[in-house]
Amino acid sequence: MKKLLLLAGFSLFGIRGWSQVSVVLLRDTTRLNLSPSTLAKTYPPALDRMTFYSGVSSKITGAFSSNKTKLFFDTLNTRNQQFYTFIERNKKKLPILGVLLQTIEFIRPDGTYEQVFCSFTGQKLTDEQEGQLLLLLTDWYKRPFPIKTQTGFTWNSMNTLGNVPPKRTVRRGAGIISTLEAAEKTTRPDTVKMLAFNQLDLLTIPEVVYRFPKLEELDLSKNSLHELPARLTAAIPTLKRLSVLYNTIPDDSVFITRNKHLVALNLQGNKLTRTPRSIGQNRRLESLWLGNNKLTELDTKLIRRLRRLTDLNLYNAGLTQLPKTIGKLKRVRVIDLYYNKLTELPRQLTRMKRLEQLAVSHNDLKELPASLAKLRRLQVIYAHHNRISQLPDTFQKMKYLTILDLGYNWFSVAPAVLASIPSLEELDLSNNNLQELPRSLGESRQLRKLYLRSNPLSRDNVKAGPYAPLIQQLEANQTEVFY
Repeated sequence: MKKLLLLAGFSLFGIRGWSQVSVVLLRDTTRLNLSPSTLAKTYPPALDRMTFYSGVSSKITGAFSSNKTKLFFDTLNTRNQQFYTFIERNKKKLPILGVLLQTIEFIRPDGTYEQVFCSFTGQKLTDEQEGQLLLLLTDWYKRPFPIKTQTGFTWNSMNTLGNVPPKRTVRRGAGIISTLEAAEKTTRPDTVKMLAFNQLDLLTIPEVVYRFPKLEELDLSKNSLHELPARLTAAIPTLKRLSVLYNTIPDDSVFITRNKHLVALNLQGNKLTRTPRSIGQNRRLESLWLGNNKLTELDTKLIRRLRRLTDLNLYNAGLTQLPKTIGKLKRVRVIDLYYNKLTELPRQLTRMKRLEQLAVSHNDLKELPASLAKLRRLQVIYAHHNRISQLPDTFQKMKYLTILDLGYNWFSVAPAVLASIPSLEELDLSNNNLQELPRSLGESRQLRKLYLRSNPLSRDNVKAGPYAPLIQQLEANQTEVFY
């Protein structure tokens, strides 16, 4: 125990003498006679900040005010990537992985750190483990912040120790630029069609994106953007495809101006709770992805303005029901409703006369409505991982249905109607409770793949059981049977 206390004490007190920077736990400030609030009176914030007191607002000018803000964020982006690299190289020194680190940093005018207050959450740590992390962080903070200021500044940050971002996917090809450096150095911006700025730890839209007069595609996915500014679509009129997949953009920070060329917009994985109103201005949109948000409802009135929309992605969007007005999205050909909490599909869905692919897997559906047969263009249904136990006979009217995935449902008897779907080529019934198969299934000469894995009837040797003749007949018809 004495050794443990000595280590913890050394990590808290010995650090200052080593590197001229004190890295301590936030909870120890009183015991160490340190005050973040006192330091905050000496060091201004990095960015301008508004304060409110007794109904009166006042502005606190930051160290990187107005025209210096971009310089700060660009430097911070680089600094964050360097920190991830540092942690990766010292991963063996981490006593435990996945610890959430929160810091309050006080940086002197010359860029050196006077004081850093830390707190660790997400994992339960011993005193010894905290001491090891503090020693590692002290080594990191020996490196001064790259920009000098007149006043110094304070900055709060948050990182996860040991969870280094996955290796970046780099797009290559003619007319594609995938780094900020290359974008700034190119002497032929007129030849660039795509900027792939994914996974660059960006906090804001880089200014360099506006120097490409023929830019058609901009990938800003998997960054830390908190705003989609109106300037982006206004200043790049040639833009056709825009992705801000997996950022941190909230409802009140999506600003999209009218753009005559924009056909695909990916807003997946942000902090949206409603359909952004500004997207309604882009009447030429053909593809809209809103999945992996927590939408409280689907604003079909707004989406109806997108008269050319054919692809609507609502994957894991938090939906508990579909509005009856869903049927007014008459031009949509593909709709993805995976991983929601739907218990039924409204009959108005059948008014989507051009629908070709319906994906409703991973919901709580107990049935597929008979009225789906009215969707004469429907070719693909993904409905695995639900609670479906039967199919309506009307499915035999679905002349163009080629793929039907009903895996992971509650079927005990394969519906006889399956043998009557005229164009069915691929049928998945795996992971159900199938005890029986209709003999008529062997007459389905167009069927190319049949999945029966993980069912009671396939646990033993199927080819030696009662369904051996049926399996042989299917295979004679060039049907692959997986069991």
